[in-house]
Formats: sequence, C-alpha cells, structure tokens
Amino acid sequence: MSVSAGAPRTRAAASFPPIPLHRRLYGFGSIYGKTIRDSRLAFIIAAGLLGGMALIMGVAVASVFPTPAARLAVDELVGSIPESMINLFGKPVELGTLGGYMTFKYGAIFALGTALWSILALSSTLASEARRGSLDFVAVAPFGKRRIALEKLAAHLTMLWLAMAILAVATTTSSTLFGDAALGDQIPPLSSFGFALWAGFLAMFFGGIAFALSPVLGRAGAAGVASLVMIVLWVANGFAAFDALATVSPFRWTADHVALVGQYDWAPVALVGVVGVAFLAIGVELFMRRDLGVTSGLSLPGLPGPVLGVHGPVSRAFGDELPRAISWGIGLGLMGALVASLVGPMADQLSDSSLMATFAAIFPGFDLTSAGGWLQMYAQLFFIAAGFAGATFVSKWASDETEGRLEMVLTSPTARARWVIAGGIAAILAVAVMTVLFAIGVGLGAVSGDVAAGDPMVGSASLGLYAAAIIGIGVAIGGLWRTSLAAEIAALVVVATYLIDLVAPPLKLPDWVHQLALTAHFGQPMVGQWDPAGVLACVVIAVGGILLGAWGITRRDVAR
Repeated sequence: MSVSAGAPRTRAAASFPPIPLHRRLYGFGSIYGKTIRDSRLAFIIAAGLLGGMALIMGVAVASVFPTPAARLAVDELVGSIPESMINLFGKPVELGTLGGYMTFKYGAIFALGTALWSILALSSTLASEARRGSLDFVAVAPFGKRRIALEKLAAHLTMLWLAMAILAVATTTSSTLFGDAALGDQIPPLSSFGFALWAGFLAMFFGGIAFALSPVLGRAGAAGVASLVMIVLWVANGFAAFDALATVSPFRWTADHVALVGQYDWAPVALVGVVGVAFLAIGVELFMRRDLGVTSGLSLPGLPGPVLGVHGPVSRAFGDELPRAISWGIGLGLMGALVASLVGPMADQLSDSSLMATFAAIFPGFDLTSAGGWLQMYAQLFFIAAGFAGATFVSKWASDETEGRLEMVLTSPTARARWVIAGGIAAILAVAVMTVLFAIGVGLGAVSGDVAAGDPMVGSASLGLYAAAIIGIGVAIGGLWRTSLAAEIAALVVVATYLIDLVAPPLKLPDWVHQLALTAHFGQPMVGQWDPAGVLACVVIAVGGILLGAWGITRRDVAR
C-alpha cells in the first residue's frame, strides 16, 4: 500500500445559501430589516392613530357643522381670534371647511404627536442597544459603524414616511367619503401630500435633534432635551414675549403653509426638511467618532437599595419599572403643566363675550376659563399617553420571560403565580408614581396661571385608573398566552379604545358600541364630574387581569 505525501488538504468553508429578500426585510441578515421588524408595533400604533384621526375628521365636521349656515358662522368668527392663539394653534383659514377646521383644531396634535414618536424612536435606536451591549455583537460583524447607523436610520425613516403616506391617503379619503364638496370639504391629493410632508419634516427636525444628541447624552437625556426643545419652540411661536426665540422655530417658519386649504409655502417646509437631514447627519458622524455606550448622560441621582429591588419580588419588579415610571411621569407632568399654565393668559384673552362664543362654537362642551376645562379638552391625548405607559410597564414585566431571566427567577423560592402577581403590583405602583408626577405638574402649572388646581389634580387619577386597566389586560394576555405579545396587544387596545370613543358619537353608532371604549365611562374627571362605573370597571379589569394571568401562567410552559 502506498501513501501519498504532499500539501495538506484544505477544508472548504461551509457555504450558506443566500437569504431571500422577503426574509431580509423581515429581519434576517439585515440590520435594516431587523430594525423594521422591531419597529412594527410603534408603526401600527402611529399609523393607526394618524390614519384613524384623519378618517374621522370628515365625519366629525359634518356632525358638528351640518348646515351651510353653521359653516358660514364659524368662518366669520376668524377675525375675533387673538393673534397669539392664531400663532399657537395655526392660521384659522376657512374654518368652515374640513381642511381648515382640521388644520386649526388638530394640526398641532398631528405634528407634535408624529414628532414625539420620532424623538422616542431615534433617541433609542442606537443608544438603547449600545447601553444593553447588544450593539457590540453587531459591531464585530463585517459592518462599519456608519453602515449600522445609516441602516437603523433608514428603517425609522421608512416607517415614518409609510405612516405619512397613510395619513395623506386617509385625509383625502375622509374628505371624499364624508365631506361636502359644495361646502369646500374636498381635499385633493396634493393638499394631503403637503400636510403629511409638513408633519413628516417636523418629525425629522425634532427626531434629528434626539438622534444627534443620543451618542452624547444617551437615550433618556436625548429624548428629554429634544422633547423640551419641541415644546418650547411650539409655545414660543404663540406668544409675543418669545418672538426672539420663535425665529428659530420651524412652526413659525411654516406658518403660511396651510396645505389642507390649498395654501402652500414649499420653501420653508423644505428648509425644515434640510435642517432635519443635517441633524441626522450630525448624529451619524457623532456615532462614528464615539465609543459604543460611552455617554455623558443626563440621569437622575442613584436610587437607594430598597428601591432597587433587594427586598423580594415586588421590590425587584418595582425597581425595574421605576425609571420608566419617572420618565413617563415627568413627560406627562411637563405637558400638564404647560396646558394648565396657559389657562390664565387664555382666560384673560377670552374674557370678551363674543370671543368666548367663538371658541365655544369651535370647541363645544368645554369650559375654557378653567384648568380642568382645558385639560379635559386634551383628555383623550392624556389617556392615550397613560395607556401606552401602561403597555411599556407590561413590556418590562414580560421581558423577564422573553429575555430568558424568568427561569433564573423561578430557581429562587418564587412560584410562577407569585411572579405574575408581584409584577402586576409593581406595574400598578409604577402607574401611581407616574400619576402623582402628572398631578404635581398640573398643580404647578395651574398655580403659575393663577387658576384653581383642585379638580384637575384629583381628576389626574383617571389616567392612573385607565393605565392600571391596560396593565391588567396585558398581564392577563401574558399569563394565559404569550408574554411576547402582551405589550403589543395592550397597546392595540389603547388604540382601539381611542378610535371607538372618537368615532362612535359623530357616526351615531349604537350606544353599546360607544360603551366598549373604557374612556367613555369616566365622565369629565378633570372638572370634577366622575362616573363611578368607569372607576369600578378599571379596578375590576386591573385586579381581575392580574389574577387571571397568575392562574394562566401555572397552566403553560415557560418560554425559552
């Protein structure tokens, strides 16, 4: 037998088949695709709210102002609105039409809501993964830091502009299906495009600030500073005392762009987009030049040991939830303080009886001379924020199982049911912290405006009750079925509740349909008018959901 000698045989490297495009888009083999998949819940919520509100506007205007005489009366009231209110809410052009009414009453809500989504997404897309350490694993792959940043940024911009496209289509569809063309309600596609472009560029502007600051300040610091800048620039646009600051406000730049009534001012809108792109480019470069996860940080003082979770499962879970509770509480508190602080100056300007009649026609059913009345006017937005806060608390509780920590927790003397109950109690305690901070913000704002704060501060409890009910729903889903879907389903319940409460009255749907919305059972808590049925329903859902989840977790396997 002969043995051949020679160069050692090299072993061929294993080859992997190429990943199909549709799987890349779903998140396999692509940073862009994975970011798209991770953002699907936020996109569903944002697109659902924006598109749903746009669709409902046509029905609402037709219901509130059904006759040509009513439209004409509202349109003739424009001259009595103070200039500060015009700057704050937008130019009241053709208020008697769907486009004019939607722009003046809800334009700022569309813009601020979209910008807030962009701020939260872009402040965390890199900073959160860098803080957790998961970005280190991506960085050791054959991807440069610039490519990582650009693919993550491209994913958010894709979702943002998809949501803007849905908003544009929904706006035109609403005007076609529900508007009265004879009264000027028809909104052509170009007008809807201009409105969506304006909202999207504002989101890029303020989201770009958050993205640029996140490599330096971290997720929480960047989101906080960008949100504060957004609110300050919006408020500065409405008051003469802040004219110097308003010169750098994109709201002031685009004041003449009222796209929904066919008045276009494309150059300032394009400028907002260019500045937003510049902020995003700065964020990419700063991410390139800094070490991963190394930030200056804007953080709260360290928490004491008992709060951090060293005294049992409830304390541990509450320690995990507390940073989120404080963040949500400060954010809601700042918004509450802003709205309440505006009551005094607004009430002074509304002291004229004819002007009061003007705003009573535009905002029917609200006492705009009290802090509670103003807060009640924006109550749906606060309920949405509180509901989403509850969904994030559910997400944090569920992460024990979805991130593989639950098996380690259960090796201690902690039963499955006790883990669920402890997590539910901790989430509700987090809601209590958030609600107290909101009430404090409302009180401070009302005091600064020299108006009564008692009713709205007590009414703040309604937000906590609603958030607790959402937690009960999420915990029940997580215990009975899958914790990986608990927060998503809880968030969808928030969206569905808002849309039902918004659409049922103007569409004159059966009363039982409107009663499906939990927020329809509170009365007007911000002005001291409570409905006990809503309070009881929230308590039952919260407690019952947690107990149901505790029972369900004992009847299924723990996810691996």
